[in-house]
Amino acid sequence: MLKRPEKEQLVNELTETFKNSSLVLFADFTGLTVAQMTKLRRGLREKLGNDARFTVVKNTLLRMALKNAEYDLEGHDNALFGPTAVLYVNAKADPVEAIKIFYNFVKENKGTPVCKGLYLERKFFAGDQLENLSKLPSREQLLAMVVGGIQAPIRGLVNSLAGVLRSVLYALNAIKEQKEKQ
Repeated sequence: MLKRPEKEQLVNELTETFKNSSLVLFADFTGLTVAQMTKLRRGLREKLGNDARFTVVKNTLLRMALKNAEYDLEGHDNALFGPTAVLYVNAKADPVEAIKIFYNFVKENKGTPVCKGLYLERKFFAGDQLENLSKLPSREQLLAMVVGGIQAPIRGLVNSLAGVLRSVLYALNAIKEQKEKQ
């Protein structure tokens, strides 16, 4: 059991972590074995490195850290009851990728762990919205879409200019051939 100074230090560490997190997900880990938790942690580490963590934290300490990090807890306290594990992702990493990893893990393990709720970019979502959030495009896919959207008009302009130049070249070639025949 942690003593008061250790609890205060843990709350301070979690507060700083949550201030810089793009995702904070709460899960009921009841029914998970140590091997399953290790597998989830390994999957997160493989994709996101040290930018994602899945750990068990007491609800009271979690509540204090979230409040200190200025998360809106009003009406969302029901996510912080019973056994709670928290998955948090550093702002540098892609939160949607972590959601996808967690969702696939839940599907693979027949509904465990149960997502109680999550904060994505400080906006709260209920646990039953996990599936919809897992279908969002990742940060890399969104960037590719933006680049493709920017490239399309430029590509169209280049093709139009190339077409005009091609027409001028055909006309000049036709004049050249006509003069050679004379």
